[in-house]
Amino acid sequence: MKYDLRGKNVVLTGGSRGIGRAVAMKLADEGARMVIAARNETKLGETHAMLTARGAACVAIPCDVTDDASVRSMVDNAADSLGQIDIFMNIAGITLEKGLEYATPDDFRYLMETNLLGTVRCTQAVLPYLKRTQGRLVNVASIIVRSPFPYLGVYACSKWAVAAFSNTLRQELNGSGVRVLTVYPTIVKTDMVDEEPVLAKSPAQSPQQCAAAIIKAMKNGRCVAETAILPKFLSLAFYFCPPLADRITRLFLPKGY
Repeated sequence: MKYDLRGKNVVLTGGSRGIGRAVAMKLADEGARMVIAARNETKLGETHAMLTARGAACVAIPCDVTDDASVRSMVDNAADSLGQIDIFMNIAGITLEKGLEYATPDDFRYLMETNLLGTVRCTQAVLPYLKRTQGRLVNVASIIVRSPFPYLGVYACSKWAVAAFSNTLRQELNGSGVRVLTVYPTIVKTDMVDEEPVLAKSPAQSPQQCAAAIIKAMKNGRCVAETAILPKFLSLAFYFCPPLADRITRLFLPKGY
């Protein structure tokens, strides 16, 4: 079922950079009204200025998705600003490059707090609003869930959890009118990649390409979507022949890593 984004009231986290900023720009082109949220107020302000310069109706609300009170306040204020919430997008996320042999429990807690629990907090806070509008919820996982990559295991675990949460929630919300889209982006050329030199040789797409794929999936009423074709083949290799997939993956590692 096609879904028209024009005039829809959208709230998204992670709006200060990368995929979140690119998605906000695409939503502006679609004629959506927005609340963008992020922890970095300076960069959030930059995104807001870019959106208003395009003529978008947009409000910026600082929010820390690791804080319960901050999330509840942001969601309630967003609903007040927009009148209602038709779409909520959990895009905020962080990464970490570290071998699992050396990763500490605190490393896992750090990523889970933002990537998984941030998604959980925002989702639970916004669901009452989405049920009123029979709206859409978009959760961003990662292609790394389907194609594991060395030294990004902590990040992968957090995104596995996001995917499990999102896909299970989709089943539990059956009959509520709320539709859930789980997105599996490939490697994206954002400042997060600067924190992942192990991915320097890997094929990547721009934030704009990723955002376009997400918007297309939303408009087409998808419940699961990838943002690129090439990683699908590696995912199939991991499924049917893991040793072959491991060899392919090692080709992208920096020499001597």
